[in-house]
Amino acid sequence: MNSPLIVLIWFINGLLAVFYTLLDNVLILLLIPPMAWLAITAKLEHRVWILVTGAIVILATFIVPAPVPLILTLMTWAGAVAVFLDRFNPTALRWRVNGGLALYALTALGFAAYAAYTSRLPSNTWSSVVASGEAASIVSQGRSFLNVIAVWGLWIIMPLGYLALLIQGVLVHPPTPASPAELIHTIRARGREEEF
Repeated sequence: MNSPLIVLIWFINGLLAVFYTLLDNVLILLLIPPMAWLAITAKLEHRVWILVTGAIVILATFIVPAPVPLILTLMTWAGAVAVFLDRFNPTALRWRVNGGLALYALTALGFAAYAAYTSRLPSNTWSSVVASGEAASIVSQGRSFLNVIAVWGLWIIMPLGYLALLIQGVLVHPPTPASPAELIHTIRARGREEEF
């Protein structure tokens, strides 16, 4: 083969490697815009907390197996949209979004660590860690049940609870044409546009 053809093949191969790496981590890339928007539009004293939460969320998306990365991405976008729509107290809702995302990401990381640890243990060894004597044999039979409950909590219960809190935060006040500060200014100025 000639040298220019080899260089072209290497270049195309490098582009494909970059493309497949980005495709493999597309959910992480989709997390960055809403987390960045939440941090940029937050008060200065909240930014560090939101950035730390963003790092934890990205770490959980990178480490925890599917469908948790997809759920975290959907939760992050839903939180950003809810904060954007809230006219009464977006700061409080942003803090609720931050707490919900941090709680879910830490729970997902904890479950991933638990699952990695217990997957290497036989059920009788695992049950002797949790209980002793006759209770250990009963606990060893319930290991699968405990895993199912944890997965249901992680995949269904926690995300739905988070979404319910977002919906409540957005719908707690009826929709208005402006923010409360703008409405108060309009009432005090009696509709005039001038500042006082």
